[in-house]
Amino acid sequence: MSSTDRRLERGVAWSVGALAVAGVAAIGARGSFGLFVKPWEEAFGATRGSVAAISASSFIFYAASQALAGRLLDRWGGRRVLLVGLASIAIAYLGAAFATELWQAFLLIGVVAGLGSGFAAIFTLNYIAAGIVRGRSGIAFGVLTAAGAGGQMIVLPIATAALDLSLRVSLLTVAASLAVAFVVVSFIVRDRVGERSTRTDEGGFGTIARTPGFWLLLVPFFICGYTTTGLTDTHLIPYATDHHIAEATASAALATLAAFNVAGVLVAGFLTDRVDRGKLLAATYTARAASLFVLPALTSAGPIFVFAAFFGLADYATVPPTTSLTRSVCKEGGWGFALGLIGASHQVGSALGAWLGGWLFTRTGSYDYSFSSAAVALLVAAGLSYLLRERGQTPVPEPVPVGI
Repeated sequence: MSSTDRRLERGVAWSVGALAVAGVAAIGARGSFGLFVKPWEEAFGATRGSVAAISASSFIFYAASQALAGRLLDRWGGRRVLLVGLASIAIAYLGAAFATELWQAFLLIGVVAGLGSGFAAIFTLNYIAAGIVRGRSGIAFGVLTAAGAGGQMIVLPIATAALDLSLRVSLLTVAASLAVAFVVVSFIVRDRVGERSTRTDEGGFGTIARTPGFWLLLVPFFICGYTTTGLTDTHLIPYATDHHIAEATASAALATLAAFNVAGVLVAGFLTDRVDRGKLLAATYTARAASLFVLPALTSAGPIFVFAAFFGLADYATVPPTTSLTRSVCKEGGWGFALGLIGASHQVGSALGAWLGGWLFTRTGSYDYSFSSAAVALLVAAGLSYLLRERGQTPVPEPVPVGI
């Protein structure tokens, strides 16, 4: 390997590392919301429902901004979109640290941070990585998605320790982590030649909507959001405590799920470059369906932890093959816009899963219908994904020129 090649490889490694830092900060900040629920109730004399409305609104603005960010990826380039997102979330948490009324926290975290999260989403990181990494980029998608999945495990403990000092210090700590990520991305990541070339032929919604493979990716990813962030992440702890499992134990089970997310997505990123991506997605959705089918029969701590590990392996694992297939499917241009729309569908599904899970529990007094119906939906997602299977040898994206 020549000295020039080694320099290029080092530049790629540093850039992917900087993007990983951004993923940890942005996704970790979003995952820290639950930490502030009770402190905000006490600080503002608010009800649980009023504070929860902040989270619900953030999902809506997250979905809307992710679609917009996808369009801007094709026009501005990923670096600028990411920096706007990181700056917006940082400013939101900085302002929330000095909020004196609930509506101010709602505006800053529910709206501004929600909008910023769409710009600094995992798909934005993966879009930039595709312009940096030459040839097969599945492993880079896996690493960056793992960074996002692990963000909560890094940011949340730090913010929790800071909360011992005060709510303001904790919010400022989250804002500081985002500011550090902004600086790191600003100095290390650059828009690459390869990324700029993907924006020379922008595809509008009409072009993307006429692409059959797009819908075979969007609908399953909507179901993905419904069954993971929406249903399971929101309702696993209440389901466990309903079966007389201690809340601390139930929280540990959810943390176990997050830890196995990281392992699962790294494996998925590795496999994305080596196996049929449609079949990989179908298998992942099927495994997730199987775990939800058996969950209603699991009523003690040990089996719940086994479920959390198995489900975690198949949770974020859909992101690398979905990202890679979207790039292959949208050959007419507008890959960034397609990613934004697919990501937005995930957030809409998440909002529906969180709400419908609670509504069905209120009506039936059980989560059985919620988990069983979600498993059926996942089998539909698996069937649609299988239609994307690749005949013959798995196609490899064209090598992307790298300019450091």
